[in-house]
This record gives sequence, structure tokens and C-alpha cells, in this order.
Amino acid sequence: MSSALTAARMSYAAAIVGCVGYGIYVVLAYQCIRRLIGRTQTWTTSRVALLTYTSLLFAVQTIYFVAACKWSEIEFVETAVDPAVFASQQSSMLSVLKGTGYTINIWFADAFILYRAYIVWGRHYALLAPLATYIGALATGIGLLVEISKPGAAFGQTALINFGTPFLSLSVTTNVLSTILIAGRLTHHRRAIHRIHQNGQGHSTVSAIFAESAALYAIVALVYIPLFARNLTLQYPFSALMGAVTSIAPTLIILRMAGGTAVTREWSDIPLNALADFPSSQRESHAASMDKSQ
Repeated sequence: MSSALTAARMSYAAAIVGCVGYGIYVVLAYQCIRRLIGRTQTWTTSRVALLTYTSLLFAVQTIYFVAACKWSEIEFVETAVDPAVFASQQSSMLSVLKGTGYTINIWFADAFILYRAYIVWGRHYALLAPLATYIGALATGIGLLVEISKPGAAFGQTALINFGTPFLSLSVTTNVLSTILIAGRLTHHRRAIHRIHQNGQGHSTVSAIFAESAALYAIVALVYIPLFARNLTLQYPFSALMGAVTSIAPTLIILRMAGGTAVTREWSDIPLNALADFPSSQRESHAASMDKSQ
């Protein structure tokens, strides 16, 4: 099997993965917007911020998806007639638009997951590490966009890999650290509450912690980075998957927030060593609120 044929098949698989991923994201985004708009409560600052973030994320993801669809049309339709067409698009405005949408999506996702870590931990020094890696991801992402916009830029070039690899690595580090911090505190806090409450209920479900910590994004990114760094053709479908997951992961959290089942600042403000001093009625109320997150 020739390498060109393998690359074409992987690129075709990426197009399918991208379409399926975008379809899943659109359904989730619609549910989020409907819940945020349909709530009867007064419009608060946080509610407006969530709706604005969801709308911006949807706009950027849609722009990226449309650009990716056009890219696939050129690769599989127009290139069959004139092979020079695809080569001419490597450094075109379409390529820049596609790369910009992809990068901004990652920035948006990282920022939201870092925000959720802040919600769970509050102003804790543990957040300095993911904050530092996020700043690094912003810097290397800007460098990557500059390289993409240069005339003659092409996918797989050394300059793009040199910026793309640290950008993705810093982004993944931000997400892995945030995921560990969020999942660890959720699990520990939950166990402490139920151990004191002694009501026989289980701990947070795996799905609840999985959604709250955006573990899906971290897992996909960990698989994608080595494929990108080694410039393997298998990276294409994983690149498309990551492009979708960067929007799906934060949208899952927003969906829980809109439904009132996500962890809030009030939850994180209660120190573990203070749980034993809670009156019984407050412990029961707090445990019940944690049960809703399942």
C-alpha cells in the first residue's frame, strides 16, 4: 500500500470524523442555548457570560467546520481533475482560516476548563501550574498562526511542527493538570461528605466526574500529540476528532451548568476539614446538592 493512498484514506476518515463530531456538537450546543434562554430566572451576569461563550464557541467551530469541508472538497474533488490545485491551497486564505479556527477553539476550550478548575479550587496556588502552561499555549499558538499565514507554508513543514508541537503539548498539559485537579477534588470532597453523612450513598458517578473535568479532551489530545509530532498520517482523523472535542468538552460542562447540576463556587468554598463541624441539617443539604451532580 503506497503512502499516498494511506494518506488519502486517513484524510477521508478525518472528513467523516469531523462531520460526525460537528453533528454531535451542534446537538449539544442547541440544548445549551435552549436551556440558557428558556430558564425563567432573572438574567444574571454568569448566565449572560455562558450564553455569550456558547455563541462564540459555536460561531468559531462552525467557521472551522465550513473551512474544513471546503478543504475536503478541494482535496477529493478538484484535485482529481487538477493535482496542482491542492498544492496551491496549502498556504491560501482557506488554510489560514481553517488553522485559525482550530487554534482559537483550543484557546477557548483551555480557558473554560481552567475556569472550571478555578471554580472547584478557588484561589489556590495549585492553579498556577495550569495557568502558566495556558499562557505558554497562547504564545506558541500565536507563533503557529504566524507561520501558517506565511507564503509557501504547507502542512508538515518543520516550522509548523516546531510551533505546533509545543502549542499542543502546552494545551494538553493545561488540560491534564486541570483535569487531575478537578477530578481529584470532586472525588475527595464527595467521599468526605458521604463518610461523614453516612447515608450509604455512593460516590460521584464516573460520568459526572468525566464531564466536569473535561477528561474527554485530555484523552484525545494525549493520543494526538505524538502522532502530530512524528507527522504520521494517522494524525488526520485524530486531528478532526480533537477539533470537535475542543467544543464538545466545554459544552458538556455548560449543559450541566445550565441544568443546575454542575459544581458551583459555594461548593468549592467549603473546606474539607470543616465538614465535620457542619450541623447535621447543613451536611444533609450539602450532600443532597452533590447528589444532583450525578
